[in-house]
Amino acid sequence: MSAFWAAGYLNVQNRNEPSGDAFDAANAWYHRLQGDNVTEADWDAFRRWCAQSPDHEAAWEDVQTFASDIRITLAQKPPVPARSTIRRPRGSRRSVLALGSLGLAIACIAMLSSGWSDWLQADYRSGQGEQKTVTLADGSVATLSPNSALKILPDTHGRGLALLHGEVWFSVRHDSAHPFYVLAGKGRVTDVGTRFDLRYLDGQTNVTVEEGVVDVAYGPPPPDHVRLTAGQDISYGTGGLGGIQAVDPDDIGAWRKGNLVFRQKPLVEVVAELNRYGSTKLVLASLQGRNRPVSGTFVIGQEDTALNALHEAFGLRILRFTRYLTVLY
Repeated sequence: MSAFWAAGYLNVQNRNEPSGDAFDAANAWYHRLQGDNVTEADWDAFRRWCAQSPDHEAAWEDVQTFASDIRITLAQKPPVPARSTIRRPRGSRRSVLALGSLGLAIACIAMLSSGWSDWLQADYRSGQGEQKTVTLADGSVATLSPNSALKILPDTHGRGLALLHGEVWFSVRHDSAHPFYVLAGKGRVTDVGTRFDLRYLDGQTNVTVEEGVVDVAYGPPPPDHVRLTAGQDISYGTGGLGGIQAVDPDDIGAWRKGNLVFRQKPLVEVVAELNRYGSTKLVLASLQGRNRPVSGTFVIGQEDTALNALHEAFGLRILRFTRYLTVLY
């Protein structure tokens, strides 16, 4: 039995599982037949490959199922071959326009659901895979990790901010008359003069102190208060305010130095973090092992190395549809 998961549902087909080599070959054909320079000779070779073995046809159907389930809309998607007749698809202009409109609608929904409104409100923002360092009005420095949005609050002498989305490392200039604070989720992080990392993603906030002292206030008035010193962090979110944890100093803000460090993080969270820093969208399509812990250090910009490490550690297979989309299963 083979099972494919994508877009929130499971599609199961009762038949023999194709071999791994056949599946890899079918994936290669999928890419080749989408190219701009595909020729009739390529299609003839593809038909011969399909006719060589039922295993080849089964593998091709698997690749097509993945493509359909994750809503890939292509103007000329290679057809599912039949043993007797394999034809090249001929899409009409109307169908191409319809697919284009559907793709645009899906893209708009994705932008709105991934913090697009936060991006519009922000005074400082960073894009996919981009890190940006800015000097604030008071002389403090903020370094934004990819896909982050930071807003300056009015009437705060530039010392009050809101982290709308993402992760930011702060180096704060001391000013006892005007405390520096950042709102994130349902909490407030107040700093007198120090360096700390603040992360707010998916309703969960994490505060890590590299140097100095910060106060964390969480919840409605009167809020819970916690004081953190260097080498400590704390998280808060839907589960309330967590406990203080010790952190390896080398791990604090490691992303600024080109590394992503994971300590017993669930696989699904690791994949989500790789998505923020890479140019290719990774989809974890495996129903099992999504919460298996991952520990290790990945170098930013070496996505293939990270994927190979996950493949070796968890047996995940890698299916590349385009340079913008890769499925792990």
